[in-house]
Amino acid sequence: MGLKIGIVTEYYYPLLGGISEHVHNTAVQLRNKGYTVKIITSHVNGGQNGSKPPVEIIRIGRSTSIYSNGSLARVTVGKHLISELRETFRREKFDLLHLHSPLVPTLPMFAQFAALGPTIGTFHTYFDRSMWYTLLKGPVQKKLINRLSGQIAVSQSCIDALARYMEVRARIIPNGVNTSEFNPDAPKFPQFEDGKLNLLFLGRLDPRNGLSLMIQAFKLIKSRFPDVRLIIVGDGPLREHYKRLVPEEIERDIYLAGPVLHERNRYYSSADIFCSPVEKASFGITLLEAMASGKPIVATDNCGYRELLGPDEGFLIPPRDPGAFADTILKLLEDPGLRREKGMNGRQKALEFSWDKVSEKIAGFYEEVLSGR
Repeated sequence: MGLKIGIVTEYYYPLLGGISEHVHNTAVQLRNKGYTVKIITSHVNGGQNGSKPPVEIIRIGRSTSIYSNGSLARVTVGKHLISELRETFRREKFDLLHLHSPLVPTLPMFAQFAALGPTIGTFHTYFDRSMWYTLLKGPVQKKLINRLSGQIAVSQSCIDALARYMEVRARIIPNGVNTSEFNPDAPKFPQFEDGKLNLLFLGRLDPRNGLSLMIQAFKLIKSRFPDVRLIIVGDGPLREHYKRLVPEEIERDIYLAGPVLHERNRYYSSADIFCSPVEKASFGITLLEAMASGKPIVATDNCGYRELLGPDEGFLIPPRDPGAFADTILKLLEDPGLRREKGMNGRQKALEFSWDKVSEKIAGFYEEVLSGR
């Protein structure tokens, strides 16, 4: 093959999240298939993630956080971003650029203006309404969407959100999961094997991920099922805010792990139930990780999760209802056979989303675009 691919993204390690996972695993798989891959992203305060990256990382500008779409998003700032991107593309001579969230400022959007060859964009985000697109849908269509040589969306919900404003012709290629790393036999943490059952919440600590609802539900659960623990994996500027929401009477049974990259599989393995009260989602990589780990799931009913999680693998609960969320978790806590059945079904489903299979579809799409099909 021998193609040289540049992946442009606002999100890469040490930033944690679905896009970082997607970029990392795609880069690893493409490299294994014989592609030359380089990731173009920004400098992040706190440095690298402590491990050697799988491919070369080119960092331009500096990442900063902003509030957007119910979450803390990241944008890259710098004086000469477009000229630096253009110089990078001129020097590297990529056969193709793969832009993640190509309509989002700044690096993915600017990369389109600086690109010297074909570009593919992957859309990752679901949103309800956008004043930005309402006001600027014409220029966005002409200057950004129409510039792309190919379009990918991780789910139908991403396409539906954009299609309210623009013409989108995206191929659906979902997120994936490392089914070797995330598996039912991953080692557990000894400190959680004390006879209590474990609930796991994993995600950024921001409003739309629903940690406040999880804490409310856990208080209700503890009043009826004392031998249970809540493990919270994730971090964010609102960490102290969420700590203050924890009632004193349940504080000792809530474990705050902070941000975790390399041992996430051990947290899933140590859990008995995965809980995801997220209000907005385009897909749900954490759901896939939990399924691959053989864990039953209780999650909020949203359009992204609805595409992935069926009744065989878990439960979808109406949003903003801590009582219903708690009742469903209690149903699983009290029925080990039901937990085992849902977990086994989830594992089988997750195998269809292995990164090997997903990256094969991405590589095939590259070849289609470059051959003009």
